[in-house]
Amino acid sequence: MQYKKLFFPVGAGDDVKERMYGALLIAKHFDTYVEILASQLDPSVVYNMKMALRGGVLYEEFLKAAHNELKMEHNQNEEIFKKLCVELDIEISDKPTGRASANFITKSGKRSVLVEQESKFCDMVIAAVPLDGKITGTFEAAVLKSGKTAITIPRNLKKFSTDNILVSWNGSIQNSRALSSSIELLKKAKRVHCITCRTSLNDESVEENLKKLEKYLDIHDIKATFEIVTTTAVPGEALLKSAKDGNFDLIVAGRHGENGFLEIFLGGTSRYFLKNTTIPVFM
Repeated sequence: MQYKKLFFPVGAGDDVKERMYGALLIAKHFDTYVEILASQLDPSVVYNMKMALRGGVLYEEFLKAAHNELKMEHNQNEEIFKKLCVELDIEISDKPTGRASANFITKSGKRSVLVEQESKFCDMVIAAVPLDGKITGTFEAAVLKSGKTAITIPRNLKKFSTDNILVSWNGSIQNSRALSSSIELLKKAKRVHCITCRTSLNDESVEENLKKLEKYLDIHDIKATFEIVTTTAVPGEALLKSAKDGNFDLIVAGRHGENGFLEIFLGGTSRYFLKNTTIPVFM
C-alpha cells in the first residue's frame, strides 16, 4: 500500500521534540504526508469559576493568563516542528505534496476525543508508546479506536527502517489482519523472520500452521525464516527478546483491545513490552 496520509497525535509530556522527530522519520521513510495534532483544553471550560470569583475580575485575569500560557506552548511546539522539518528536509504543507511533507495543527478539546475523531481520516496512525507502558486514553483512541493500521514507536526513536522485520504469529484474527496489511513492507524487506509459540505442551498444530504461513508468504515471493520460541511468565518478554536479539528494525504483531486493555501477540498483555521496547511495532 502507498500511504498518502499519516496521522500522529503528539500527546502530552516533556519529550515532545523526540516524539515528533520519530513521527517525521516515518513520514520521511515512506516519502509521504503526516498530520501532527496537538490538543489543548479550553481553560474557560476546565476552570469555570466565574461565579466563585468576586465580580468575575479575578476569573478574567486567570483566564487571560491561561490562554497566554497555551499560546506560548503552541508557539514552542510549532517552532520545534519547523526546525525538525528543516533538519529532515520535510516540506511544511497543509496537504500532501507528493513527497515527504508535514503539517502541525492545534485543536481545542479533550485529547482522546479529538484523536478518536481525527484518526479516522488517514491511511495509518503513528502512536508513541505511553510512559511506563500504561495505556492512556490518547493511546487507546489512536491504536484501538481509529480502525486504522498503526505503527507504535518508542518515545525516542532515532532511526526508522523496514529492512529487517520480525513477524509475531499466533494465527489469531488480529494477527491475520496485521500480516495482510504488512505484505508490501515484507516484500521489500531484506530479512523476514516469523516466530510463534506453543499454547500447550501438546500443541501439534504449530508446525503445520507455520508451513501454511510459509506457503502463503511464498505466494508473495517473501522468503522468510521461522522459529518456535518459548514464552516466559512476563507477557511480551519473549517477543521483545526475540526482536532485540535478532537486531530487527520493525515488529509486525496483532493487536486486541477492550476497555483500555491491549494485547500484543506474541504473549498476552502489552505493558512490559510497551515500557521496554526500542523497536517500532506495526499493528
